[in-house]
Amino acid sequence: MAKVLLTVLKSALFLLLAVILILLLILCLVLFTPLKYNIYAEKYDAIKAEGKVSWLFGIIVFSFCYNDSKSSYKLKIFGADYKKLAGFLAKFFKKKEKEVYDLEAAEELVNDKDKGEDYEKKKETKTFPQKEENFHINKDKTPVKENKTDAWKDKTPQEDAEVEIRDKEDKKTVQHDKHNRADKDKRTGRPVIPVIKDFWQKVKLIPVKIRKFKEKLQKIPEAVHKGTDKIAKIKEFIFSEITKNMFALAKDKVFYLLKKVKPRKIKTDILIGTGDPCQTGWIIGAVAVFMAMSGTFFNITPDFENKILRGRIQVTGHIRAVTLLAAFLKIIISNEWKSFYREARKIKEEF
Repeated sequence: MAKVLLTVLKSALFLLLAVILILLLILCLVLFTPLKYNIYAEKYDAIKAEGKVSWLFGIIVFSFCYNDSKSSYKLKIFGADYKKLAGFLAKFFKKKEKEVYDLEAAEELVNDKDKGEDYEKKKETKTFPQKEENFHINKDKTPVKENKTDAWKDKTPQEDAEVEIRDKEDKKTVQHDKHNRADKDKRTGRPVIPVIKDFWQKVKLIPVKIRKFKEKLQKIPEAVHKGTDKIAKIKEFIFSEITKNMFALAKDKVFYLLKKVKPRKIKTDILIGTGDPCQTGWIIGAVAVFMAMSGTFFNITPDFENKILRGRIQVTGHIRAVTLLAAFLKIIISNEWKSFYREARKIKEEF
């Protein structure tokens, strides 16, 4: 028994170790496998461009093409087109859902048959209670709503007609009284026209509105003072040493990433001219400075007389995910980020 337990425990440990090693292998592939890119563009008679980005040894490939305002792209996973793969998966899952639905419908049909005819009769004769209004059948087989005062009391058609006539007369008298009635003043007892009464009520509300408007005006300086305080605190936070240190750290990391992302190979053959010799000279000077800073070389030819831009360029390079992750972790762990985050949180809580 002890040997069996030991063998089971040993196999479980080996299985756990294999799973851990597989996960570590996948993590290393994701972090250290470079993301390669190759971009080519040209401009002669028309503008053309095409590019390819691959990752995980070509398992994931994204390619695009642009030719004179017409563009297209493809995403391949394990050599299969993403659109076709997505359509196949959608059809597969739709088929599975249909099979499950058909199976449930068949099971319900079998259960209904097992219950027998009694269940069907009960289902047909099942009635539902009415919510609020109760009805009863009159002698002439017409449904009549019951009143709370005389419930379960039958009425003849002649009585119903008399009641309707009486209700109509009562409504007419009420409307006539409303039109002819005039409110009376409490002090004089004289009738007051409704329009004058409404106007007088509006006049009475004028002092209340004036008082509310004054209260709002009194609150304006306080709101302006609070706004100026908030602006001052935000300005102090932006120009503080903590923000400057954080900005310097972020700038260093961005330039570090640009050095890692920059193309490894650049092939160019460009003819450029703006029609203005001064502007063309400025552009050539800026390109020369960039070549000196980045360590790359461009084959670019200036034309100081004509306005022209044509040529071709090819760029290749790669970047690893571990580089991005390392830069991100260095920022998060740094004291500059901790201080910046603490101060930003304080300002947010105050506001």
